[in-house]
Amino acid sequence: MIQAINDSETKYKLKLFIAGNEPNSVQAVKNVKSILDNRIKDKYSLKVIDILNDFQSAIDNGVLVTPMLIITQPQPETTIVGTMSDIEKLKAALRIK
Repeated sequence: MIQAINDSETKYKLKLFIAGNEPNSVQAVKNVKSILDNRIKDKYSLKVIDILNDFQSAIDNGVLVTPMLIITQPQPETTIVGTMSDIEKLKAALRIK
């Protein structure tokens, strides 16, 4: 079982794969940025990758559907698919309370 992280020094690295300005992609960006800014402000690095412009990154990261969020740090790596509208699921993936 993965426990919540309470370490104030923990840095998060995330990649959000989207498909242009599609409604689900726009909503995912909004939802992810909102939770990150409200919960772990200044402790994260978010790279938004539009697969329409950078398809190779999608292939390299095994992205089959969008939107897809890959949390690379802290370990273990975690992946979430969808609009990220389930805030509790997103918080659980980030291991924050």
